[in-house]
Amino acid sequence: MDTKRPIHGFTLVEMILVVIALAVVIGMQLPAPTHNREPAARVYCRNNLNQLAKGMATYLNEYGDNRWYPCPLGRGAAPVVYTGAEWLASLYWTGVVPHAEVFLCPPSGDTNHDGFDLGASRVPPGGLAPEAVSYAGMHYGSNTAEPGAIAEDYPPNKPMACDDTQGDINHGTQHCGGMAILFFDSHVEFRTNTELDLEHAVGDTSPDALLRALSN
Repeated sequence: MDTKRPIHGFTLVEMILVVIALAVVIGMQLPAPTHNREPAARVYCRNNLNQLAKGMATYLNEYGDNRWYPCPLGRGAAPVVYTGAEWLASLYWTGVVPHAEVFLCPPSGDTNHDGFDLGASRVPPGGLAPEAVSYAGMHYGSNTAEPGAIAEDYPPNKPMACDDTQGDINHGTQHCGGMAILFFDSHVEFRTNTELDLEHAVGDTSPDALLRALSN
């Protein structure tokens, strides 16, 4: 006597479950969309700014007698303008922050060619190439006439550096982006387009502008 049970096809419910399972598996293999990768880039950028903050603290302790921030090589107290990028790059030139990638924001199009543009000529007559440092920082007009600047000159809630806004905005478009800002107490904040003009906030001449003392 044949006791085998008849073979039945998949039910509709089983077919739906199989399709859902396949969709989940395929979805896990696909690259994440850009808007999901952007927060990771922001974290990376925040980490870079934190590294620059640690570099400034190290310079103060080891080279600045706990009084002086660095001054770009060759500038000294001479009445010549240096950029915020050169001010940050002085940490690389002195070896305090030896990793060139720290000076680049991941979403930006800037490149310092593994440090070549950042450190080959130190202080070229025309200043650093725009792509050498992504971040904006304090510039000569913001510092004292002495070499570097006295640490006490800068209150903790004053910005030290921020994302670069030259060319494409680093973290999204004008209407749905933002930028990371490093303050002198070493904390980093992310400000959105509703809080800052992402294209013009750096170097804004308004007296109450948050980033008026910064430049690329």
